[in-house]
Amino acid sequence: MEKVFVLLSTYNGEKFLSRQLDSILGQSGVDVRLMVRDDGSTDNTVALLKRYARENSNMSVFLGENVGYIKSFMWLVNNCPCVSKAYYAFSDQDDFWLPEKLLSAVEMLQQTDSSLPACYYSDLDVVDAEENFIRKANAWEGKIDKYMLSVFIGIRGCTMVYNDALQRLLAPIQVREISGHDTYVALVAFWLGTVVYDNRSYILYRQTGSNLSITSTNPLDHLLKNFDYLSRRLGPRSNIHEKNAREVLRNYEAVYPDKLAELRAVALYRESLGKRFHLIFDSKFKSFSPIIRLFNDVLILLGKL
Repeated sequence: MEKVFVLLSTYNGEKFLSRQLDSILGQSGVDVRLMVRDDGSTDNTVALLKRYARENSNMSVFLGENVGYIKSFMWLVNNCPCVSKAYYAFSDQDDFWLPEKLLSAVEMLQQTDSSLPACYYSDLDVVDAEENFIRKANAWEGKIDKYMLSVFIGIRGCTMVYNDALQRLLAPIQVREISGHDTYVALVAFWLGTVVYDNRSYILYRQTGSNLSITSTNPLDHLLKNFDYLSRRLGPRSNIHEKNAREVLRNYEAVYPDKLAELRAVALYRESLGKRFHLIFDSKFKSFSPIIRLFNDVLILLGKL
């Protein structure tokens, strides 16, 4: 069986954590090695993790101070061993995985060139707190390319599985500032290797509380979500795509200058008004949502991408 390292960061997740751990440890057809870093939980999460680790020899638990989920996940990436022909997966703490999730990902990745960095991602089923189905993921999920990812949207980390060639690129690098561990890893894979998409779903992706509007089918909720997107991007989350592009270039441009040449358009777009307009009118850097494309054009002009 193929070995799969599952990387899970927890924080005050006791409510749904047992169900997720059971679904990870119960994966079929693969040899799971579960690595968990707790990000300073104050509830019973740590006690729960320690109990599971005592009962499962293939599970390791690391306790840390609260640094936020991005740094916590990247700590796991940096400290997870690079094992030949192994695979690596991210996990949220409150979802549920169907038994064949990892095996299906491995089988698709095995169809790629094993010498190249490769990443898999899939559709998912959005559910409420009681796991009642709400909808599938967004329609553009399978249409994402390296250009769209660089200026518009990310990939849900909980669906991602990647190969050892990508882990060897990621593990030695201490990243500085990125918008998300999953988006960063996906960017590296898209620009330096290959990405495969599975339109099947193997995850019940739980959304509750303040996240519930994300899953709503109400057109007004979607309109409000778009304006919320713009307001956040004008505030503390401004320039997230520029930061991601700069980080990828900082870490890999010296080795892969030709592959990353086009990413410089995102990393350096604020240097002049001409570069901003060049990025706006470059048809490759597009979005499948006209509203978001308009919002992105505004953000580019304002230097807030």
